[in-house]
Amino acid sequence: MTLSELGSIGEFVSSIGVIVSLVYLALQVRKNTETERMSTYQSVVSDFGSLNRTMSSSPHLSYLYVNAMESFAELDADEKARISQLFFASFHYFENMFYQHRKGYMEEDVWRGWKRLMLTYYASPGFQEWWSIRRDVYSESFSEFLETSELDVRIASYKDVTELHAETGLAE
Repeated sequence: MTLSELGSIGEFVSSIGVIVSLVYLALQVRKNTETERMSTYQSVVSDFGSLNRTMSSSPHLSYLYVNAMESFAELDADEKARISQLFFASFHYFENMFYQHRKGYMEEDVWRGWKRLMLTYYASPGFQEWWSIRRDVYSESFSEFLETSELDVRIASYKDVTELHAETGLAE
């Protein structure tokens, strides 16, 4: 075997090694992406769950939130301050979800439910009153998304849920 033939065999073996390395790298990237998606989803659920636990730990705060979604203007100054913090936190989490989805870390079927929830919150009259004075604390792309998106199905508001609860005799 000549030196030239050995060189050709070496190049061939090297090229196979490069291909195997690229396939391995692609598999690792795919696995990492899936891990990132799972981590993002877990973070979203945990963050929003924490906010819900805070609100549900106080019946007064829960009903205040329901009423604020209907009319922010009718709240007194202390209530407005409390609800402003909760509205801000809620939509900060929604903005993170929007960002994660846009970057590809939240799959479409998962995003769809969160999108419906945020657009339902966004459409509420009380939130609209608050949004008009706090819109500028969110990114332009998120604000534009909220202001131009349409809800594809009707989702019951908190007010609808609490009234249904009271009508069915489930309220204590």
